[in-house]
Amino acid sequence: MNLSLALNQDPTTLVPGQVIDGTLGWKRDEPPRKAMLRLFWYTEGRGTQDVGIVEEIALPKDRKILSGTFRFQLPEAPYSFQGKLITLKWAIELVVNKGKEVERLDLVVSPWVEQVALGTVE
Repeated sequence: MNLSLALNQDPTTLVPGQVIDGTLGWKRDEPPRKAMLRLFWYTEGRGTQDVGIVEEIALPKDRKILSGTFRFQLPEAPYSFQGKLITLKWAIELVVNKGKEVERLDLVVSPWVEQVALGTVE
């Protein structure tokens, strides 16, 4: 298995509504049974984890070798943030064979071109 995933923009300086694009591919001994590319956000920290899938693209599953491009438009919200109790992160994942093989790119989506850091209120 050899998966590749790259973004043409800096993944840490993305703004809401921006169109992002990149490349993906794989080189395998056998074609995958299922392959998806997804743009999503998720939370980490205390409490129940939330996940929001913004877009999924089904990829060809009849090829041992794949090389291609992708394009997503980021939504207006939610923003990436990091707090003491909860963090919201964005990512793009290339998922092959129901999650047995995954390549992930972490993203920061913020109108201030940096992750929002939540502090304490005094």
